[in-house]
Amino acid sequence: MVLHLRLAQWIENHPHISNALLVLVGGFVTIFFTVSALWDGVTWWCMLVCWLPLFFRRAAPTVVAYLHGALVLLSLLAFNVAPVGLCLWSVPCVVYTAAIRSPRRARRGVYLAALLGSAVLGWRSNHWFLFLPENYSTAEWAIVGTMFGVSSAACITVAYLAGDLARGRRQRREQLEDRARRLEIEREQEVRMAAQDERARIAREMHDVVAHSLSVVIAQADGARYAAASDPGVAVATLGTIADTARGSLTEMRRLLGVLRTEDATGTSPVPQLEQIEHLVASVRDAGLPVEHRVNGEPALSAGAQLTLYRVAQEALTNVLKHAWQASSVRIVVEHRPDGSWAEITNDGAASTSRTPRGGYGLQGLRERVDLHGGSLTAGPHPDRPDVFVVRVTLPGEEK
Repeated sequence: MVLHLRLAQWIENHPHISNALLVLVGGFVTIFFTVSALWDGVTWWCMLVCWLPLFFRRAAPTVVAYLHGALVLLSLLAFNVAPVGLCLWSVPCVVYTAAIRSPRRARRGVYLAALLGSAVLGWRSNHWFLFLPENYSTAEWAIVGTMFGVSSAACITVAYLAGDLARGRRQRREQLEDRARRLEIEREQEVRMAAQDERARIAREMHDVVAHSLSVVIAQADGARYAAASDPGVAVATLGTIADTARGSLTEMRRLLGVLRTEDATGTSPVPQLEQIEHLVASVRDAGLPVEHRVNGEPALSAGAQLTLYRVAQEALTNVLKHAWQASSVRIVVEHRPDGSWAEITNDGAASTSRTPRGGYGLQGLRERVDLHGGSLTAGPHPDRPDVFVVRVTLPGEEK
């Protein structure tokens, strides 16, 4: 870092120490300019009294500015001592500090008071400057007084404008820092929300991949256990179906995990299509549950909507195996239209006793999927037949 930037950073981090050093250096400058009055005790006492409040310039800028100005004017009017060597640097410093750190009304008051002090300095110039020549005219007094007054006012104005500019720059920096902090907070919130959405998506995929296959495996395993005593051949065939179902589930799980590991979002992902619903139906039929599947029309859905419709059918069949295992029939009707698709899955086992506790996140995940594509999902008993459970889903078509 450049030396002056390091110095500015140190001054900002140590305001009171840097101010004390500045006041001490200014004291030596004052002594240099006042060496001609070395034996004048009144002059030295007046400058000392005016110099001491400057150590508190950063702590109370407005109070120190008024106090310093009052002490300087008191020295000039009461003791005829003009501490010019002190005021050359002290007055611009207190005006600059007040312009940076004081409220608007206070800093303007300090500036006007300093201009008034400059006018008094010019007006009293005949007592502390023009008394050196033996004779001087009114014109000379006016010229010298105007010179001192205008010069002092110019120095004060420059100091005030510099302080006001520094204050504006500091405010803009603070605004940028605050904006950067808020952007960082918003970015962290977006990251957390994205992570939550991703966890929810993974949870839905894991549920859809695992729950159906495990439900089929459990149903077939129970059937094989009951058939083993009476018909071992059926038990052996059922165990083969269990193995095939488990292998398929394992393959799909590996594909899903492979997509989650890859950093390329364009990689191949396990996205089942609508025609694969027939494989779901076949697996449920193999478990011993008759399923009717009917499809009308051609789908006009996006890939995501097709996956959602597939997952609805998968979850409905999974819930039949888990909660309505005594159902005598399951019916899946899919209707494709140009403006969207409609599907209804019904089973007549709603009044049966489930072998597993009810609950879970299947329907909740399906509703989240359907809502993402602007569709609707309902699930519940049929209004006219309490023993029939109905799942209906509607998805809008893909916009061309």
